[in-house]
Amino acid sequence: MSASFPNGTVFAIGSTYGANITISAVTNANPGVATAAAHGLTDTDIILLAMPSRLDGKVVRVDAPATGSFTLEGVNTASTTLYPSGFGVGTAKEITAWTSLSQVVDSQSAGGEQQFYQWVYLEDGRQRQRPTFTNARSMTLTMDYDPSLAWHQALLDRAIVNEVSGLRATLPSGALIYWGVYVGYDGEPTFTINENQKVTLSLSLASTNQRYAS
Repeated sequence: MSASFPNGTVFAIGSTYGANITISAVTNANPGVATAAAHGLTDTDIILLAMPSRLDGKVVRVDAPATGSFTLEGVNTASTTLYPSGFGVGTAKEITAWTSLSQVVDSQSAGGEQQFYQWVYLEDGRQRQRPTFTNARSMTLTMDYDPSLAWHQALLDRAIVNEVSGLRATLPSGALIYWGVYVGYDGEPTFTINENQKVTLSLSLASTNQRYAS
């Protein structure tokens, strides 16, 4: 059993990306292995996946790269129900540079609430419910405004392309959490008297997180 505060966590946004790498298949295995000719990836590279499946928008670490294949570290694709035949066709691109986000004064999370379908049978009058989906998740970071810092331009650049970006959180324990996110950022500062000027970064989660112990 353990518990922890997020204090000391450092966020970073993926600011530079490699070319798309074509993936022709992913195995039903734990962990899944991707087939990709001449991928050029090396061990521990971080990649962003794009494919019509539960892996879409997911940020994962490369393990055991070989000629024509690499392993999606920590990603269990063994279920043929969740990952049916043909699910693994898509692309990956390496996140080649990260820009750390500093001067974060507040972090808020929203969404993820479970939704339900409810019904009643005429003969017994008892309400039943079945889970359906969870609300889309988002994070909001508030930062002290300083346009001279590298993250300001990096966030503007990722917001304007309106594509999924990689987000990394480095926890005080050394653990790493990755997400695929859409970046919402216009760089406009607040003008509240007697307070530091601040900017707001809105992050819409495009995937579930992927955590690594180190």
